[in-house]
Amino acid sequence: MNMSFAPEARPRLPRGVRLRKDAHRGWLLLAPETVFAANGSAAEILELCDGARTFAELVDVLASRHGAERARIMCEAGRLLGALHHKRLLDL
Repeated sequence: MNMSFAPEARPRLPRGVRLRKDAHRGWLLLAPETVFAANGSAAEILELCDGARTFAELVDVLASRHGAERARIMCEAGRLLGALHHKRLLDL
């Protein structure tokens, strides 16, 4: 799922959805009656989805941390967040 986000969108995990690190299974996205494994990149993006940062700010942070092209980060982060939004695991 590819979804465009407005730069001023403020992604956040909805009530009842949590990101946790498990010592044995790694990063997990916990939702009612559901558990999703999250790789390191996804977990890093989700940690920034606090509702305080805009999507544009989130992209800027990631681009700065990794020295990557902003357009590439915007596309990849947007794809992940769009899929999570579609599954109702992310609020905008």
